[in-house]
Amino acid sequence: MSILPRITTAQSLHGITVVSPSGRRIGELEDIAVGVTTGRVLHAVLALDTPSELGERFYAVPWETLTLDSAHDRCVLNVPVETLRAAPALPTADAIDHADPRLRSAIATHFGRYPNAA
Repeated sequence: MSILPRITTAQSLHGITVVSPSGRRIGELEDIAVGVTTGRVLHAVLALDTPSELGERFYAVPWETLTLDSAHDRCVLNVPVETLRAAPALPTADAIDHADPRLRSAIATHFGRYPNAA
């Protein structure tokens, strides 16, 4: 039985493996940001297994770029790894201010349409 049911908590998704569309492991799900007034997931924070060339390890990506693969208990990141590595990133998860509109703007600029759920 899958550890990824149709309804789950953000806490239970923490640490779940994230892979590329080809199935190559990229890292894991570190955090999920939710707009409390709307209840919509804003974005996910990924912790890469290998830091980028600049040393950053944590990337915020639109939730819509991830697909939960319950058959393999993982998430698939549906963007090229090169797109991820060029995305806005931070060296620590604590450095991410989920409420900062500049973060959402940077994500929208990099990944395209990104609904404001906050």
